[in-house]
Amino acid sequence: MTGTVRRRPGGGWVADVTINGRRRTAEARTKAEATARLRELREHLTTPAGQGAMTLAAARRASLAKRWAGKAYERTAAIYSQAAVDHFGDVVLSEITAQSVDRWRDALLAGGNRPATVNRKTSALRAMLVDANLRGGLAAVPTFPPQLAMNNTRDRVFTTEEERRMVKAFHQLGQPAAADLFVFLVYTAARAGEALKLRGEDITLDGVRNPTCLFRQTKNGSDRTIPLPSRAAEAIQPHLPALPRGRVWQFTYDRFRGVFERALEVAGLEGEPITIHTTRHTCATRLASGTADAAPVPLHILQWFGGWRSLAAVSRYAHRNTEAMAACVKVLGG
Repeated sequence: MTGTVRRRPGGGWVADVTINGRRRTAEARTKAEATARLRELREHLTTPAGQGAMTLAAARRASLAKRWAGKAYERTAAIYSQAAVDHFGDVVLSEITAQSVDRWRDALLAGGNRPATVNRKTSALRAMLVDANLRGGLAAVPTFPPQLAMNNTRDRVFTTEEERRMVKAFHQLGQPAAADLFVFLVYTAARAGEALKLRGEDITLDGVRNPTCLFRQTKNGSDRTIPLPSRAAEAIQPHLPALPRGRVWQFTYDRFRGVFERALEVAGLEGEPITIHTTRHTCATRLASGTADAAPVPLHILQWFGGWRSLAAVSRYAHRNTEAMAACVKVLGG
């Protein structure tokens, strides 16, 4: 059989096939599922599309041009819709069934995607199919499985004790650089992808009183410069490259996720609703809560610091900012 089946570093399996220069991959939970997906990919690449049949890639181009163009979430929609094309390949839309969508969803979860991310990716796929149906490119939109229930991963944060245990766990695993990256994420609210793209020229540290970090091409589409807290500066300093264009962190996302998951086990946190993204929620929650020595950070400043697209995105931290809300009582009397 043309193609290969291999194990993912972070868990799960990948089917990978290339025919006539066209490469397609698909994720799966088990080797057997990956082997089945390999057969499907091979059939898709060797079976020509019927006359006039719309393919998924064509549907994506149409939705990008008609549905998502000019919208604030255009870039995000492009990423999520491309994930569907990467998985299914450039198939004829009629070949996408409820069962194949369900398998894709399982593969995404096995690959470490959070339920919210899985829901967004499948929603992007459904939007493309709906658009194609309206334009006559698909006879009927298949029934999609119900969206995944949202667990409390979004609200889970690391306590200071759990933070200490995680740092210790990374060191016990012989991964001091991962420990420093973990600390950097907790004290900057950075997305892991933003941190892993950092280069030496993005960090202003030596010889300055106020060190800074420049995150480039962030999720909301713009660059962001933040002041570095001392803990973050101390964590990143040992990893600054000799050359300005050199990478700071020598991790891929999958490799760091694998080490992170092992650290959770060592720290006694296995089974908790914790992901790498929990570091971001931890930082945001601490900023919105304040401390005995520092007042809570206003939400519009938190939005800027963490690079959220809108105030609505940080509104879930508002209940932590009780001191700021106390001003409402003062103004209203009482």
